[in-house]
Amino acid sequence: MKHKLIKGISFTGLFFSLLIGCKKDDKYYISPNDPTSATVQTLLTALEVSTMNSYEGDLTRSAGVLIQHGVGVDAQASQTNGYTLSENLFDNQWGQIYQAINTGYQLLDISGGDENPRYRGVTKIILAMNWGLLTDLWGDIPFSEAVAGVKFPKYDSQESVYTGIQTLLSDAITDLESTDDENSIAPGSDDIIFDGDAELWTKTAWTLKARYLNRLSKKADYKPADILSALEKGISDKTEDCMSPHGGNGTDANQWYDYLNQRAYIVASKPLVDSLKLRPEDKRIFYYYDSTSSGNAFVGSPVDVPVSSASTWGEYLIGPINRPKDEIGSPATSAPLVTYFEALFIKAEVLANEGDVGTADALNEAIKASCDKATGGTYDGASIATYTPANTDVSRVMYEKWLAMFGQVEAYTDYRKTGYPALTPNPKGFTDGHIIPKRFPTPLAERTGNTNAPTPKITDAVWFAQ
Repeated sequence: MKHKLIKGISFTGLFFSLLIGCKKDDKYYISPNDPTSATVQTLLTALEVSTMNSYEGDLTRSAGVLIQHGVGVDAQASQTNGYTLSENLFDNQWGQIYQAINTGYQLLDISGGDENPRYRGVTKIILAMNWGLLTDLWGDIPFSEAVAGVKFPKYDSQESVYTGIQTLLSDAITDLESTDDENSIAPGSDDIIFDGDAELWTKTAWTLKARYLNRLSKKADYKPADILSALEKGISDKTEDCMSPHGGNGTDANQWYDYLNQRAYIVASKPLVDSLKLRPEDKRIFYYYDSTSSGNAFVGSPVDVPVSSASTWGEYLIGPINRPKDEIGSPATSAPLVTYFEALFIKAEVLANEGDVGTADALNEAIKASCDKATGGTYDGASIATYTPANTDVSRVMYEKWLAMFGQVEAYTDYRKTGYPALTPNPKGFTDGHIIPKRFPTPLAERTGNTNAPTPKITDAVWFAQ
């Protein structure tokens, strides 16, 4: 079946169908709209680049400020810190994701259908990641009509979007089981994440299935056994992590590196810094943050009184720090998308929800995997992975996951679903009761360009968190 390109999402969505995967200040630019370059290879690379940018860019930074991984001290980040999530701040990001989805369906159209199932499989996994990011942050979204040529696409329920994501991932796994002989062409170096490795993509798909099945932990159709089964088939070692690769020539730089070297409007938060300091042996703080930026000490800014002189990001997200040079980090630093340590935390959460005595062991393994990943293998986390059944419950699992998911949207999603960790909202935040926003606002261009666009309050919980 031929897929139609996205129409009527919003004026921003239409604009971004012309600019493949890029926002105005994005240093990535690959244009498959030139007929001479619109091949499956260029489209796949463009789709991956755009997706990586969404998972590393403004959406992640905003979520990180809300979840108190960082504190916004200036410009848009300062507004987010004060819970003034203006609808016009999200036009670019919303449009970028929908244009990436547009690219994905275009790729499905030209990849030859049954002749190239591996291209189809990889594309469906990346589409699932884009749909997942959209619905996680906005709840109900245009989904079933988003690629149907409908002028004003309807908003589908978040529940149905998650069902659609699971279908995409299941179909992708089937596609990736195809043999070499069943593929006239297959992804290779154009797949900048896994270089065409079908096994690694399959493991990523299973882990993503577990991630999105776990969104339903507050719902009647929550199926712990299905999650654990998916995890068994998913990422099983840090060498299999799905990471966003980057280069060092300035055009494909790590987005955290780019942001902090250009603007640095976000600094370390006191809640996270102080939490890491509670266990002096936890070496992740040396990799999460840069002590030299604040007088050779790790300093977190209070949430309500932002302090721009607090510590900035460290090696884990932006690469090695080489003070006293003005430039910090390395643009070639990879960033996490779907990882082994996330999979282990999902397992620990599922077991905790079931009251399983194995929760403590699963949590300890997750902590150790996080420490190993964050420190590049220099610290195994054994000294802090000391939970026992007597002191392990869901609140402890989610607290530890909050520490581990530094720099990823997942921490914001977990907080909204479970209420953990027990963060103190910004007392100066501009929401009723100063509560941490529970969703992102409908973007301005979407509200004015789609007559079906809802306008929920940012304090209204999305479906999975209700």
